[in-house]
Amino acid sequence: MEGRRASLRAQLLMKIRAAALDELRTSGAAHLCLRKVAKAAGISPSGLYRYVDGRDGLLELLISDGFESFGQAIGEAIDAAGNDPLDRLEAMALGYRRWARANPEWFGLILGTPVPGFQARVDGPTTASVYRFGEPMVRVVADVHVAGLRSGPNAGAARIDLVNFDSAVVLDAPLKDLLARGWARIHGLVMLETFGHLVWTDANVEELLRTEVRAIMAELGTAAASTR
Repeated sequence: MEGRRASLRAQLLMKIRAAALDELRTSGAAHLCLRKVAKAAGISPSGLYRYVDGRDGLLELLISDGFESFGQAIGEAIDAAGNDPLDRLEAMALGYRRWARANPEWFGLILGTPVPGFQARVDGPTTASVYRFGEPMVRVVADVHVAGLRSGPNAGAARIDLVNFDSAVVLDAPLKDLLARGWARIHGLVMLETFGHLVWTDANVEELLRTEVRAIMAELGTAAASTR
């Protein structure tokens, strides 16, 4: 009986998540309507509160699911690119763009304008999902950095520990700075394109991203050489 109850609860929670995503795409995060979500999921508005803690709880689910979906898409793009470092970095950037363009409302919710009055809980579901979103990007950049270190006089000694990525990432300060700057450049281009702010430039965003990736690759080489 307990197993069946848990299964039914999980199924209904999936319906709530799907209904919330549909409502996000229709009305936007700031106008998320719990009543409409409940109706689409086939439950009463009061019944919705048995599964989520009001609007903020629903937003936490949407944000967590968004980061999970985004990170998975980026990871799959990287894995499909093979072993060449440049190919993997390009796949990361293009996978980032592809997911954002396919999910503009979701993208805007998790990495765009904050929802007025909403603050995710530190111990809520969004925290772990953010790390899982970031891990494939950090890993592919760290792998390139390590490859550069291994080609130096300390070959075999280079190691970046990402096993406990959610609690500690052992990266040197210059590489952390490069990660932040590289992400900002890729994210900035994708954000501007996704929300229509590059239309006037007639820019080929895919080629711009490839250019940025090559620049990041060159800087990674410099970062690796500087630590030998």
